Amino acid sequence: MKTVLAAIMVYLAVFLTCETAYGDTATTSAAPKENIQIIVTTNEITLDTNFAGRNVYIAGVLENADPQLRRQGRYDIIVVMEGPIRPMVMREKKRKLGVWVNTDALTFVAVPQSYEMATTREIRDITSPINYKRLGLGLEYLPLRAETDDADKLKLFREELIKIKRDQHLYSENIGAVTFGSASLFSANFKLPANIPVGHHTIHAYLFRDGEFVETVSTELEIVKAHTAYAIYRFAQDNSIYYGFVAVFVAMFTGILGRLIFRKD
Repeated sequence: MKTVLAAIMVYLAVFLTCETAYGDTATTSAAPKENIQIIVTTNEITLDTNFAGRNVYIAGVLENADPQLRRQGRYDIIVVMEGPIRPMVMREKKRKLGVWVNTDALTFVAVPQSYEMATTREIRDITSPINYKRLGLGLEYLPLRAETDDADKLKLFREELIKIKRDQHLYSENIGAVTFGSASLFSANFKLPANIPVGHHTIHAYLFRDGEFVETVSTELEIVKAHTAYAIYRFAQDNSIYYGFVAVFVAMFTGILGRLIFRKD
């Protein structure tokens, strides 16, 4: 994987050199605005029964950067990998008369099933809370909309949702996981957990200069189940009732067959 990443970084370096050479021949009245480009080392990951997690590398290039600002480390990049967006119901349980019962619930209408963020340095040192809130960037400012007007209830359930996702290793903030290499090349490393959700994942990269937001670019990654495992998974998701009946039937059949095989005459 590191060899692939190195090859990609070389490609980006050549691309940057060509762009710079072309730019030198053009005559413009103002310096071009900084921009970034990113690519992922793979566009599709297949999960089989032995999948235990893996690393995903993002390679990128910062173009039209001010050499002095770059040397002084005044450019920052945040990369976010966001999983499929789905509704999610959070339920509050309380113990009554020795039994745990649901006492309250809240439906979030659009929840990323996974959210991993990588930064060049400490989050608070990159930009202002105003920018984070405007961009919906980071777990503190992740826009989790819910069907309620009760601000206190929303805050409580939101914090619990994020805590659960963190405990499942599906939500994380990784400080220093974005690093600059030679010239204006940079890379980010994401460690996907074994329970990474299947579906469409979007990777966003955000560029900041002296704390000011400059631009964002995106690319995509698909997580799919392998063949038979995926067919069973889709059937269970789309036909949960029938899947339940089949599971019960298989369990009963296995039990009866086991008795017939191991019974003593």
